[in-house]
This record gives sequence, C-alpha cells and structure tokens, in this order.
Amino acid sequence: MSALVAAGVSPREMYDQATSRAPSPFGGAAVPLYRIGGLEFLRRSVRAPRVLAEALVTAMSGEGRGFSDLAWALFEALPPGLMDSSGIRDFVHRVLLSRLGSDAFADLPRRLFVVAVDLDNGEAVAFGRNGLTHVPISRAVQASTALPGLYRPVRIDGRDYVDGGVRKTAHINLAIRGGADLVICVNPIVPFLNDTAGGPLRGHLSNRGVTWVLDQTMRIMLKGRMELGLERYRREHPDVDILLIEPTRDDVRMFGYNIMRFGARRVVAEHGYRSTVALFRRNAARYRRLFARHGIRMADPFALPDVPARHPHRSELARALDASLDRLDSRLARCQLPTPARSSGGGRGGRRSSAGSSSAPARRGG
Repeated sequence: MSALVAAGVSPREMYDQATSRAPSPFGGAAVPLYRIGGLEFLRRSVRAPRVLAEALVTAMSGEGRGFSDLAWALFEALPPGLMDSSGIRDFVHRVLLSRLGSDAFADLPRRLFVVAVDLDNGEAVAFGRNGLTHVPISRAVQASTALPGLYRPVRIDGRDYVDGGVRKTAHINLAIRGGADLVICVNPIVPFLNDTAGGPLRGHLSNRGVTWVLDQTMRIMLKGRMELGLERYRREHPDVDILLIEPTRDDVRMFGYNIMRFGARRVVAEHGYRSTVALFRRNAARYRRLFARHGIRMADPFALPDVPARHPHRSELARALDASLDRLDSRLARCQLPTPARSSGGGRGGRRSSAGSSSAPARRGG
C-alpha cells in the first residue's frame, strides 16, 4: 500500500503483517476493513413503498414498458453501495499514527498522491497535491478504494468520491508530471485466459455465475485501458522508463481469489511474492540494465528465498527503528553510486536509488 510505504513502513514488514496469523496486525486490534452498513439499508428501505407505488402507477398508466420495470424501480431503494469502507480508513489511520505520529500529507517523508474520482463531475483528483493536502491520508485512501456499487462513495468537503480506477486504470501521468523518469506500475488485475476445453476451471466462466462474469469483464476493461495508456505514455515520453509488474494471464490462483477480501491476504501475499520473484528471474538481465540506467543496483533475484524470512523484530518500536535504518542505508548507497548517462532521448539523469528501498521514483535532474 503506497500510503504505508510513504510513511516508512517497509515492504518486508507489510508482507510479514499480511501473512501473519496474529489477531492484531501492526499492533492494533483487528477490525473489519469493510462493513455491511445495516443502518443505511434501513434508511433506504423507508423509500421502498413510495418508489414501488410510483412504479406501479407508471406501469398501469401505460407509460412504462410493463411490470418488469418494477424490478428496476426497486434498485432506487438500494443504498449507493452494499458495504461501508470506513474500516479501511480506521486501519490506515491507526497505522499512520503508530508509525508517523500523523495522518497528514504534510508530515510524510515522501510525496504521495492518492487518486479518486469525483462522482458528480467525473473528474479525477489527486489528494496530496494542490489544494487537497488538508484531507487526512486515511480518508483519501478510503475514497480511492470505493469501488462503485460494492462500496459506498466517500464524501469529502461536500463532494462524493469513488475509486480512481473509474477514470484511469493507472494514473502514471501524475508520476511523469512530477518529474519521474522511472515508473514502476504494479497491476494485480488482469483478465484470465480461460481454456474452456481442458483448463483448470473446466468449462466457460459463465458456468460459475454472475460474480465470475462481472469480475472477468472488469478485468478486461481495466487491462484494455491500461494497455492504451501505456502505449500513449511511451510514445509521448520516450525518455521515461515504465516497468509493469502484473500476473500472467494463466495465473488461476490470482484469478480465483478476490484481492479485496481480507481473508485472502495470506494466500495473495505469498503467491504475489513468488510470482514476482519468478518474473525478475526470467527478466534478470533486462531489468538489471533498466535499473542501472537510473543508478539503481538490483539485487540478484536468484539469491532471494522462495519464501521471505519472518521479520526479526516483534515490537512496533523495533520495527520502526529497523525501517529507518533501512532507509538510511539505501540513501547512503545512493550517494556512493555514480549517476549514469541516459542512453535514451532527453539525457535526463534519474535520482539515485538502491534496490529494495521504498523511495519515490527517480526524478528529472536528480
């Protein structure tokens, strides 16, 4: 999660917490990340008799297409989202306070942009820049994860916001405009390439119900938009390197688990680690050259363990100090590396960074 990385929580610690069976992640009481808002359902149910009566009058007057319109009319009585994502806000708020002592963009050691879409005007906004730095980070994260229909829009300063993916799959342009000449994009959602004849799912996806159809359809749309966006960015910014990390299309394990389910976190985290290590091993020479252009020394992926070792420190204070030492070590390593000349057009030198650090992407003229 980018907000935690920006606050100084290391990827190793996030992995350790995601795969831990402890009931108190990051030292706090475990709470549901997504809650069924019963009160909102009750509030909406009050409208049901009026909505149904209006639909009946319309159908009987001949203005409607028939009584089948009644089913659609009843959707007006449903809340704007099935679940409330306030648990996400509370979780991020608690972790930021324990690690950073603050839930404010201004107190972050790194720049962070959290993207959401204004539901009423359709425009994407980036919390953390321009006039949107006053919004708490946890609130911005809640808005950016409000998938329409499933989670309720999040109201901030009188505006309703939903998931930033509604407008674009990846807002890479924000990083480029901010001066990045190396952008690492992690996309866990790709359409599954289903073999209907002899594949592991044994038949068509539609045989498994509407949730599978909706999930695959969403993946197809998001992937298509991302491919178009990447093609455009690479054409318009040939001097910017974009590294895309995503599952293969035959990865049935990633497709079979909903990444938004908290209960699936252990399986998804472990499989994500293994598949990412495998990706870097397959492309070791190419990725090493890519990172070297930006002054980054990549660790040997073949020396990485198949399963990461547990974090050596159990207390929150020790983990925070350990993460601070990791950041200091990475910055010292960057100071020892020469700035390479760029071989691609533009000749901009990227900010030096060491492999494994959680620093921001390399910037122009660093």
